[in-house]
Amino acid sequence: MHELSLAEAVNNTIKELGRRSAWSRVRRVILKVGRLRQVDPELLSFAFGVVGKGTVTEGSELSVLELPVVFHCRACGCETTGDVTAFACVNCGSADVELLSGMELTIESMEVEDC
Repeated sequence: MHELSLAEAVNNTIKELGRRSAWSRVRRVILKVGRLRQVDPELLSFAFGVVGKGTVTEGSELSVLELPVVFHCRACGCETTGDVTAFACVNCGSADVELLSGMELTIESMEVEDC
């Protein structure tokens, strides 16, 4: 379950931001997660609740926005979006593609309480 290690990484980042900014509590966290990360949003939420115990994120709500896989073909210029399983252009078949989206793991926003 790699969701636990992802939840720990996100929680550690938030704890560090909270120390620097003197937050007393984090109410809500919105994460953007690319589909290639293969994250189960429910497992990630559960793991986030576990690792948040005793920290500024304890009891906070975690929302996960899943981002699609997006490729740009350098050969024909086509952009492919969706559940792509092969790293090849659906238009021309070229493997010369650039990944534009799908590996993200970013904190989009947070609702916090100041001390």
